[in-house]
Order: sequence, then C-alpha cells, then structure tokens
Amino acid sequence: MKNGKRVLIVDDSSFMRNSLKAILEKLGYVVAGTAENGIDAVAKYRDLKPDLVTLDIVMPQMGGVQGLKLLKSVDPDAVVVMVSSMADKESVVECAKAGAKHYLLKPFDETKVGDVMKRVAADAQAA
Repeated sequence: MKNGKRVLIVDDSSFMRNSLKAILEKLGYVVAGTAENGIDAVAKYRDLKPDLVTLDIVMPQMGGVQGLKLLKSVDPDAVVVMVSSMADKESVVECAKAGAKHYLLKPFDETKVGDVMKRVAADAQAA
C-alpha cells in the first residue's frame, strides 16, 4: 500500500514523532525525516523537499505557528498539517490563516490520521 508521498514529521516529543511515523509508514507514506522544532523543520524541509509536513504547534525555540509562517515564506506551496493536543479555536484559525491545510489532534487515531493525510495529499496533487 505504498503511495510514495514523503512526509517530514516535526514534533519536540520523540514519542509523538515515533508514534506518528509508525502510523504513517503503516499507511504507506515514506517518512523522509523528522525535526524537533520549527527552526530544524525549515532546514530539513529545504534539504528533503517532502510532499507533506506534520507540524506540532507547541515546541521550544520556534513553535509551529512561527514555523508554519517561515515554511510558507520559503515555499508558498508547502503542504502542512498542524498537530496539537489542544484544539482551541484561536489556534486552528491562526494556523488556517497562515496556510495550514488541516489539523490533527493528539493522541493520534490511525483512522483520522489516514483520512486527513489522504485528503491533504489529494489536495496537494490537485494543486
């Protein structure tokens, strides 16, 4: 069930990175790399040129919202799914305005991750 889409996972928690990596690989995605904060995410994005990025909102050094804005300044076509354990409306709206394609809640549900990633990957292909 390979779909060939390459994903960059950005989260300060190694447990969450590994958890999402396991789900994505099971769903046929290729995890191109991981990063622990927004600064590393932008550097790895430039190097790896992934199809999709999952980006945690709350991280040290550079959080997800700032990371998202920086990613979009580097590549306006970057396809980013925000990840958080908090679903406050303000964060969701801010991320959408900054260009996020979707939002995933922790803890990860495999079915939900699959649905969101499939939808976002299809949108990215259509663009």
